[in-house]
Amino acid sequence: MNDRTLRAIFKVAGVRNGYDEVDAEFSPFRDFKIKWMRSYRWISFEVSDYLKEAPEEVIRSLTETVFAKVRGENDTLYTEDVCRWISSEEFLRVAQPVFVCRFRGLSQSPVGERKDLEESYERLVESGLVEHDPSVYLGWTPVGRSRAVGRSSVLMKVVAMSAILDDDSVSDELLDYCLYTQLAYVNQGFSPTGTCRGAEYDQALSRFPNRAGMEYELRRIGMRI
Repeated sequence: MNDRTLRAIFKVAGVRNGYDEVDAEFSPFRDFKIKWMRSYRWISFEVSDYLKEAPEEVIRSLTETVFAKVRGENDTLYTEDVCRWISSEEFLRVAQPVFVCRFRGLSQSPVGERKDLEESYERLVESGLVEHDPSVYLGWTPVGRSRAVGRSSVLMKVVAMSAILDDDSVSDELLDYCLYTQLAYVNQGFSPTGTCRGAEYDQALSRFPNRAGMEYELRRIGMRI
């Protein structure tokens, strides 16, 4: 889909919502999002270009949700059509490589200088804590100010682990736990409501043997989930 088609779809919905001037264009955001600016009579949208390959009916459906949010109806959920598309293998196949390229500093390999995330992942699979998913991307991020063990994208199925853990002083067990905390988050899947599922996540972490010991180790080295 090009900007012209996108603009036409948003214009139809915009006019129906009382706007005289409606503009919309795809933008290369790193994350999946939609931004807008508006006045009383005009409105302009920037739509994540991860949606460029979406069918027109998905974009039309998306506009209904977006304009509901513009009206202040923030509890409005994405429709089933939209959720199905952004959770599809087709979406992931196109969007994940772009997301990885836009993720500043993310390594192109799970193999670090001292640790291999793929080996850690296989240990988790063999222990039965996770099921093998070949679509999950594992990589390292440079050491920065953050003391978090990693960051993850549920939508893009990307797990980015802190290079602080790429060290011989970190046990395999601790690395496995840290990786597991991110995989457990990704494995929750996309939530149409966008609400936190903390209880479900905590229950998943409790499946890891010696969770308490691993969290003690994290506190000792000044890191956090």
